Amino acid sequence: MIWHKKAEERLVKACMEDWQRRGAHLLQLGLHSPVVPEFFWDSGFDVTCCEENHAAAEAALARSGPRISYQIGRADHLPFDDDSFEYAFVSLYADTEYVGQYGLPSFLRRHMQEKLPAVLEELCRVSRLGVVLTAKNACSLCQSRYEGKKYSPYFLWKTAKGLCSEGRVRFASTGFVPRLFTPRLQFVNNAVSFVPCGALVGCCLEFNAPPLTGIGAFIKQEKRKLESVPLIQRNG
Repeated sequence: MIWHKKAEERLVKACMEDWQRRGAHLLQLGLHSPVVPEFFWDSGFDVTCCEENHAAAEAALARSGPRISYQIGRADHLPFDDDSFEYAFVSLYADTEYVGQYGLPSFLRRHMQEKLPAVLEELCRVSRLGVVLTAKNACSLCQSRYEGKKYSPYFLWKTAKGLCSEGRVRFASTGFVPRLFTPRLQFVNNAVSFVPCGALVGCCLEFNAPPLTGIGAFIKQEKRKLESVPLIQRNG
């Protein structure tokens, strides 16, 4: 399942591509995501993970060492003050290996899903600049083996706009092709695709960020082109 993990990592990277890394502190809610806290550490963030299962937190600490901080707590009542972090990440589905060992996180269980708005409100409360969430895409024909409910991109957008009315909400998705075609079309799974094609959808909430206008998008694109040119060539 390596290509599934690569696909999700590309999705998360696409969602947080504008985030400041140096000196920024990120909260990962739970260890149930296929994206492990070390991924965010390697991306340049200081990372704290809030996990409700003691055994899962102890196993993760043994794997990562002291570079990742772990805190025991519930998703709907995070044990942190307001604006304790610059950013936060949560997955609305769980890796099958995690579920096999520890079960579904409480806020992803069917009888607890009505608490999802409270969980997202808590993440927005403790995060100063932005939140990324990933979910299974109900509009996609592609397959995902992860455990959890499927969400429509419109529902996620409506929920995100309610929590981020003064900022910007961006989407990306990634494609898991049906298993029958996996050997031939595996490269599709490693590419971020347009919503609603992908099996997974990512939603990025950026607080106090004005919507990007047409000219703003053009300037951003040109800036990226310039940054990709070697320094010697730029000065020449």
